[in-house]
Amino acid sequence: MKKLLMLTMAGSILLAGECDAKLEKLKMEFEKFKKEMSEQIDELYDRADENELQASLNKIKWSGEFETRVGNYSGERTTNLITGKTKKFRNNNKWDMRIKLNMEAKINEKTKFTGRIMVSKAWANSTGVFQSQLDMLQGRANGNAKLALERAYIDYKFTPNFIMTIGRQPSSDGPGMNLKYDTPRKATYPALLFNGEADGIVFTYKTKPATFRLAYGKGYQWQDINNGYTSGTSQKDTNVYGFFAEGRLPFDIGENLLIFSATKTTDLIANPFDASNNNMNLGDYTHLGLYFENNKAFKTKLSYFISLAYANPNGNGKSTNIDFDGDGVVDMPNVKLLKKSGYAYHIGLRYDIKNNFKVGYEFNHGSRYWFSFSSNVADPINKLAARGNVNDFYLIYNLDMNQYFRLGYTRADIDYAGSGMYYWMNGEPNKVDEYYDVLYTTYDVRF
Repeated sequence: MKKLLMLTMAGSILLAGECDAKLEKLKMEFEKFKKEMSEQIDELYDRADENELQASLNKIKWSGEFETRVGNYSGERTTNLITGKTKKFRNNNKWDMRIKLNMEAKINEKTKFTGRIMVSKAWANSTGVFQSQLDMLQGRANGNAKLALERAYIDYKFTPNFIMTIGRQPSSDGPGMNLKYDTPRKATYPALLFNGEADGIVFTYKTKPATFRLAYGKGYQWQDINNGYTSGTSQKDTNVYGFFAEGRLPFDIGENLLIFSATKTTDLIANPFDASNNNMNLGDYTHLGLYFENNKAFKTKLSYFISLAYANPNGNGKSTNIDFDGDGVVDMPNVKLLKKSGYAYHIGLRYDIKNNFKVGYEFNHGSRYWFSFSSNVADPINKLAARGNVNDFYLIYNLDMNQYFRLGYTRADIDYAGSGMYYWMNGEPNKVDEYYDVLYTTYDVRF
């Protein structure tokens, strides 16, 4: 009996040891299985993230534009705004470039996103010109080689004919520029009235004979550089209200477009470069415009456009001194909103000798008190702002559907100071005798 008991106990110990060994083996196998499963789950997550990222990227359609230009610049310009002193200049072999990255994404059947980021710079120089600080010229004026948001907006269709567009609007390089730049229409508003970035909201209603738009935007919005919107100021924001109507003439004259524009800009700020509380509102501006273009007129190779504009200021009687560069020296004393109404017109035509060879000419004139929010930085003299006469000749040679060369010559004769500015000393632009000659070649690629 004693031997049997000892044998039984020995067997139990051996069995227990064997069970412990099997249990340990099972434990190791389970840990290995858990590790393998964890790795497989991580891999699945990585694949899901990659697929989700790829799906998001596939939603966005990308395109781009590359432009480089070399030019010779000469002329005589005013160097002292107060005394009217002028100086002749000559700058040859000057290069600059622009890159645009366009985005488009269909979110659903009613909603679409469109965007563009852009950079403009002079070759071998990233200092940037003075105007590159302005919000409406971010990425457009030669700057510090950083990408900037040139447009970003959502189109939402309440119905197929009633559309809301909100964000940074398609408001640059509009009608009046497409012939010279050999592109389809790229923006909503005629370039003679507005050319630059604009943040706002636009409601569009389409009918068979015409399209109507109501617009609201911010021309300038103050915020404290340290405290944002949590600090106070006596300055008023600059608000913009607009009405636009466009359609086509029902005649057999070729593809055509007619646009009527009316805008009201309130509480224009004296110095948009000054973010301090010492800035001042100068008054309001009303603009009216009429634009007509006719492509392949009467089934010929001739295309042309005519753009007319009227500007009416309403100053509040206030004046201020302006120090543009913040060095403590007044650059412009007793600045007021312009005192009288101004006008401008811009006409152009292009004849397509062959599909790949085109010749064009444009002329524009601005009166003494002419002003609009047009700032074409691809044009080094910003010709549509000129208070004087500008003659512009160009030749286009298309290498293929995606790229072309443009050879051009522009002559601007400026009669009154302050082109492109809505204020001046005493509100009266003084007589000047400036001129600018620009001979240039541009290489443009779209992809």
